[in-house]
Amino acid sequence: MSSDSTGLLELRTTFGAIYIGVVFAALFQGMLTVQAYIYYEGFPDDSWVLKWLVAVVWTLDFVHLGVIASVPWVTLVENWGNPAVFLQIPPGLPVHMVLVAAATFLCQAFFLHRLWRFSQKNGILVGILSFGSFAVYAIDFFMAVQLLANPSPSTYQGDTAEIVSMFSIRAATDLCLALTLVWYLHRGKTGFDRTNFVITRIIQYTVATGLVSSIFALACAIADFLKPKSLIFSALHFSLGRMYTNALLATLNSRKNLRAALETTHDIQILSTPPVSFVSTQQSLRTEEYALPDRGDKTEALSGHSFSPVT
Repeated sequence: MSSDSTGLLELRTTFGAIYIGVVFAALFQGMLTVQAYIYYEGFPDDSWVLKWLVAVVWTLDFVHLGVIASVPWVTLVENWGNPAVFLQIPPGLPVHMVLVAAATFLCQAFFLHRLWRFSQKNGILVGILSFGSFAVYAIDFFMAVQLLANPSPSTYQGDTAEIVSMFSIRAATDLCLALTLVWYLHRGKTGFDRTNFVITRIIQYTVATGLVSSIFALACAIADFLKPKSLIFSALHFSLGRMYTNALLATLNSRKNLRAALETTHDIQILSTPPVSFVSTQQSLRTEEYALPDRGDKTEALSGHSFSPVT
């Protein structure tokens, strides 16, 4: 293979991959914007904490999109014909890591709070999962500082162990969080068909959420392990944060439909396959934001009034 073809191959797996990653990140940002609009239109009475949380994660992702869009612009447009630009990592890449870590940490804190309520304040369980979430944030921040201090491709190429560890811990934390939520949700099943239908649907959302984010995180780890000299893992990482923010918005937006399922007097047929859309206004993919009632108060608590969202 000639040097020209080798250089072309490297460009495809580095800044070519970055360009494709920006395109998909913009797609997910559009979905997130629709989700945010639906939320503010449909839940004007939510607490200011939830409203500010939605505003902050949307803003972080919007700024993140601008940051990552600057990477292919600076390297492929402003420095067209200047091969020396590829000898340094653009500052947008390490900055993107901090923004993704911040948005992801906030979303995971939200879901950990759900688990705290579902588990009746199980501090040990929530503490372990919180440590995993914080560890990922710390590794992300450390690598970003390292890249800013030494913006050479050899820096991230030599951090394969840290990168694989970061994504592996994230995948394990997401999966454990989803499984524990499913376990507590399953304990809340009763003899009422409508209630069981809603809980079953929430379990489906929870499993789908944990699997999507875990598989995506593992894909980032595998990409870096197999192609340590490429930026494919960074291109995948661009959209990983929006998996969490879309999950948060879908969780909040799904409350109206699940309440309606509880209150309806008609028979409900459980679908065989859960929906897999981040932006569906009818059904949402994400874990539900409801507090399960105590098991000794099933008859009245699951009537549609006591089964209410926790703000």
